[in-house]
Amino acid sequence: MNLLPKSSRLSSAITGLTLSLAVSFSAVSQADTLQELYQQISKDISSEASHNSEREQRFRAAAGEQKKMLSDVNAQLAEQEKLRAQLKTEFDNNEVSLAELSTQLDRRTGNLGELFGVFRQIAGDTQQVMFDSVITVEFPDRTAQIGTLAKAKEVPTIAEMQQLWGLMLQEISESAAVSRFDAKVVKPSGETYDAAVTRVGTFNIVTGDKYLSYASDSQQLVELSRQPAGYIQDTAADISSTAGEVNFAIDPSRGALLGLLVQSPSLFERVQQGKEVGYAIIAVGIVGMLIVLMRFLSLSAVSRRMKRQLKDMDHPSDDNPLGRMMIAFYENKHLNDLDVISKKLDEVVFKDITDMRKGLSTIKVMAAIAPLMGLLGTVTGMIGTFQAITLFGTGDPKLMAGGISQALITTVEGLCAAIPLLLASNLLTSKNQQLSKVIGEQASGMVAQKAAEIASQKS
Repeated sequence: MNLLPKSSRLSSAITGLTLSLAVSFSAVSQADTLQELYQQISKDISSEASHNSEREQRFRAAAGEQKKMLSDVNAQLAEQEKLRAQLKTEFDNNEVSLAELSTQLDRRTGNLGELFGVFRQIAGDTQQVMFDSVITVEFPDRTAQIGTLAKAKEVPTIAEMQQLWGLMLQEISESAAVSRFDAKVVKPSGETYDAAVTRVGTFNIVTGDKYLSYASDSQQLVELSRQPAGYIQDTAADISSTAGEVNFAIDPSRGALLGLLVQSPSLFERVQQGKEVGYAIIAVGIVGMLIVLMRFLSLSAVSRRMKRQLKDMDHPSDDNPLGRMMIAFYENKHLNDLDVISKKLDEVVFKDITDMRKGLSTIKVMAAIAPLMGLLGTVTGMIGTFQAITLFGTGDPKLMAGGISQALITTVEGLCAAIPLLLASNLLTSKNQQLSKVIGEQASGMVAQKAAEIASQKS
């Protein structure tokens, strides 16, 4: 029962009595006689008793309701306890059934678990192959199919295994086929255009005379920023436009060699790697070869004139050293002093030979300077390399590549400039000696002839 406790009832009674006394004392101040006071107090006591009786009835009614509520809660609790016991029994039974079913599944599955593992492995490997294969450009839908098979989390069905088998057969058959289809091609500048492309198995893909590379991450065809040699591009043009049997240059590495071709520097880029020293070596080589060309043309002209003069010794000409020597001889032929005649001829011959030798020493100096400049570039490049090692260590070889490239390129440039200059110097020197020998022989012959004349006159 949820009746008020005794302390609460006592407190209520005291409170009521206090209120009655307060009312009575208030009434005493208002009543005129004791009789009226007594009547008033009696009336108040009666009213208070009636009020207390009413309150007690309300308390008893509330206690009955609370008893009923307690009874209802106990009934619900008993019902829930019963339901809990029922569910626990059902759960235990389900656990037993699940264990039996799992055992039965494992027993029935048998080797299918191993089959699932093998299937997923093969599907994953095939997915990677197709992702990197240029055939995917022609058949883009197969990436979604193989992706679904590779992500499967259940034992594959026969239809799924047949689908994987079909994709593998497609890859094998298309790897031996030459196919033409339309696709989007990206230029090195980033522009995209539609073009008819030709795929040669899984090796190369071309459009017109241009080789394309396959970007597997974006599954796009990209023009190579640097195409191979012209005769190789001609084979690409032939296979793009000819339906019959043609010769075609295949990259067996499936684009790796073409990628290295793009990364390999051109001749101009190699020259730039030599930097200032390389430019100086090239300048020395060019100036030296210009001098070689000038001296070669000059000596060739002198040689032609001298050959023409040798054919007509009776009419000396002043346009060649031999003719000028003959003119000097004939002008001094009347003298009977061989020493004077020889000195006159030596003067003319020495002047012409000196003119013919002009520039040869410069060529020799340049031929000697060029490899020394190459050595200077080598030392400069190695200094830069060691500075990079000092600052950044040897962790990244690219930081040292610039200095090493300069060292090697300048060495090559120095040798390339020195070798032709040295050969040209030797050739010009030999030609000059040959012409000098002809002039000397003719001069000695004329002096000998004059000596014979003088001897005959004396005798």
